[in-house]
Amino acid sequence: MKKRIFALLTAVIMVFALAACGGTPTLDEILSSDEWKQEEKTWNDSVASTGMSIKTSADGNTLVFEYHLPDDEAFNAFGDTECATITDAFLGALETGDFLGMFKEGYGLKLDAVRCAVFKADGTEIYRDEIK
Repeated sequence: MKKRIFALLTAVIMVFALAACGGTPTLDEILSSDEWKQEEKTWNDSVASTGMSIKTSADGNTLVFEYHLPDDEAFNAFGDTECATITDAFLGALETGDFLGMFKEGYGLKLDAVRCAVFKADGTEIYRDEIK
């Protein structure tokens, strides 16, 4: 799990190297860019063996990482403890690495927060946490 989190963090940081110069894009524009979509594909490839998928979205100026769990007996039993295991280390690594500052530096856009949310297969949100 630590390798996946590190790979995800590394992929996010790599996106900054690909950021285009010019006017400040909106978060929606950044997330719809080909570079961001490729990074999202990389993250999904890294968790494919678990059956999970990761989607990113914008909630205003909050970057949201959505973890979608498969319809599986083990995942259906997930509660706060299991969800925290998935998201807290990732958010901690982002916070330690000053992701919010790096995002502003890379894109010129100040994020209000980064949120991780976990969803069951039926679309029900079962956990969320964020850094500001």
